[in-house]
Amino acid sequence: MTFKEPHILEILFSSLSLGVGSFAMHVILDKVKHQPFYLPLLLLMLGLTIISASGFVFFAFEQGVITYIALLAPCFLLLAPSLWLYTNGLVAVEPWRFKHAYIKHYLPSLLSLSLTMALLLAPNALLQKMFFTDEVVANTALTVFISVAIMLVLAVWFMQTAYYLYKLINLTKRYHQQLKDVFCDLSNKKYQWLIYITMAMLLNWIWGVLSIALDNQSIALFAPQCGQALCLITIWGFAYYGLKQQPGFANTYAQTQKPITDTDTTRAEDAASYKRSALSQEHASKIADKIQHALVQQRIYLDANLNLFKLAKHLNEPSQYVSQTLSQVMQTSFFECINNARVEEAKTKLLAGQGNVLEIAMSVGFNTRSSFYKAFKSATGQTPSQFQKAHNS
Repeated sequence: MTFKEPHILEILFSSLSLGVGSFAMHVILDKVKHQPFYLPLLLLMLGLTIISASGFVFFAFEQGVITYIALLAPCFLLLAPSLWLYTNGLVAVEPWRFKHAYIKHYLPSLLSLSLTMALLLAPNALLQKMFFTDEVVANTALTVFISVAIMLVLAVWFMQTAYYLYKLINLTKRYHQQLKDVFCDLSNKKYQWLIYITMAMLLNWIWGVLSIALDNQSIALFAPQCGQALCLITIWGFAYYGLKQQPGFANTYAQTQKPITDTDTTRAEDAASYKRSALSQEHASKIADKIQHALVQQRIYLDANLNLFKLAKHLNEPSQYVSQTLSQVMQTSFFECINNARVEEAKTKLLAGQGNVLEIAMSVGFNTRSSFYKAFKSATGQTPSQFQKAHNS
């Protein structure tokens, strides 16, 4: 068979996606044994890799086309819930484990296996007529079931993806706030890459919806090779960045006395949880005094690796109480409290000329120049250099 140029590109992108996806799954499978949070990523990569195989299957393995089509429904319905659970594993405040309750997220994919079985058991000649010709197919129980099931799968996939993308955006925002409740340095803990990859997933979703809606219209943007290129970008992104990531709270697992908050809760629910807390107003005031003493007298903020749990241990108080005190009594977060104290000392050293900006940043507890600049600008509205010039002129 002679392929036209678009077909060659489609095969190229599909082959690259298969190679990247297969290698990544091999690596992830080995990691799952020791780090269970990789399991949803493995399922996500499995679904994406099978979906991306269309160029290879349709043009180089035609005898497997029907089997491939039969596998598409459960694969598409694997994507969104797997991405959601993988993200939950990354932001969990305790080691993530797959629970029986999570199976509900995969029910649509499991139910779609009935369509897979119907397609695998249906006569090949019938499926050829249904999918690859314009011939009218007689209405039988099997053909009606296949047609209705395909429409239901498309509708569920559309709604499911929109739902999980919405939840994922909220979860990511929530996670960034949780980081500020526990850490004073967010370097390497934010997941901008996850937002970008989620956007790639969203583009895949939009492209799929529009390509279905604009079927049979010759629009270059919705040519098969464009869809394959999006698949390749998405698979490469998850393979490259996903394998590099560790959970944001991984280095505090052993210190965690109790989850600070659940990633599915809102600030309003946190407030309600605080109201049910055993922490009294008197006890909270004592903790606030302890925090002030640790900052002013003991300068605990000079510890570059300080986090909420280390502070709680230093104060000999439960971490949940310390977090609640910072939030409700002192009206701040751990991140802002510690970094503001560091900035105040840095201001004194800058005016006294006690070293260059980087030396001062490191001496007051910051790990990186960028985190110092960001904290300083947030607290003063000026960069360190602007602050020096304004006060030395």
